[in-house]
Amino acid sequence: MERTGIFGGTFNPVHREHIRLAKMAVEELNLDKLIIMPTYQPPHKATAPLPAEHRLKMLRRAFSGEQKIEISDYEIEKKGTSYTYLTVEHFKKQTGAHLFFIVGGDMLVNFKTWKYPERILAVCDLAVFEREQVFTDFEKEREYFKQVFGKEFIKLNFVGKNFSSTKLRVYSAFSLPLDELTAPAVSEYIKENNLYSGNEYIEYAKKVLPEKRLKHTANVVVSALSKAKDLGLDQQKVIIATTLHDVAKYYSGEIPKDANIDKETPQPVVHAFLGAYIAEKKLKITDKDIINAIRYHTTGRANMSLLEKLVFVADMVEEDRDYQGVKYLRDLFNKDDFEFCFRECLREEFIHLLNKKTSVHIETINAYDFYLGAVNNQKN
Repeated sequence: MERTGIFGGTFNPVHREHIRLAKMAVEELNLDKLIIMPTYQPPHKATAPLPAEHRLKMLRRAFSGEQKIEISDYEIEKKGTSYTYLTVEHFKKQTGAHLFFIVGGDMLVNFKTWKYPERILAVCDLAVFEREQVFTDFEKEREYFKQVFGKEFIKLNFVGKNFSSTKLRVYSAFSLPLDELTAPAVSEYIKENNLYSGNEYIEYAKKVLPEKRLKHTANVVVSALSKAKDLGLDQQKVIIATTLHDVAKYYSGEIPKDANIDKETPQPVVHAFLGAYIAEKKLKITDKDIINAIRYHTTGRANMSLLEKLVFVADMVEEDRDYQGVKYLRDLFNKDDFEFCFRECLREEFIHLLNKKTSVHIETINAYDFYLGAVNNQKN
């Protein structure tokens, strides 16, 4: 019997880990064919992805020359919400093959909530891969599958790196190099068709920041967006705040008097306060939460909003940060207790300033007192 794998997703756009997984799944499952299945509209996403025409063309470019991999437009042609049980039943009836449906460990945990999971397992085997920095209790899930479905899943040896299409979209918007993030042919297609272009705030950041700082900014956007949905935050507000958090980093003009920045303000803090001023006065942003998220992303303050905390933390843990203790903070960020992660980031920042024997801004002291207790205990 022919062995056929199905690998579904939005592929908005296809990235390097999609490509790596697909090729390794063909080998590990000894597949005769792997069908890449872009969804029309996934059930778990409220907004539609990039138009199907572009996603299909990028997939075809990414897997050009791979004889055992084919791109299917089945779900796209059906339109409407894409449900896995309908897809696997269709291909089982059409091919009669031994089917394998490929999912990540994070999706395995939620599999029980899918529409008619028992019908999926009646016609195919689940092949599950692990993701870095995403914990999945595979033994617990295996026992659940045995008890509820009377069937096991296949655990692949492949471990996917912590990567997302979000990073590709953000890097594209910031006009950063894409070739390390996806196949060169896909990168070229994105540029040719001006996909995932930036908004007016990104365009402003591109004008005032050098590429190295622009990359840091893009990484902060990506980190913050990875948590925005879980925290119930508006993604557009998150994008604006993180995009503009460092726009005054290389400001060389005279600081406007109405920016109300005290002359005693430590130099590393000035850009945050000035950035908030630019966002409000020059870019005409009226949302006070966004303004404050920019203003206090370096110092913190007492009684911060959730958006303020997220920008503060994302700035400290973005993937290119390299300082002693960042791995611990990054690991916390990838877990569920965001408030604990925020407090640990604040603690790390405060201790770092004390160790440098540099002046500590009053707002940082207020933040430490508010969230972690008396500052004097740290000074002694």
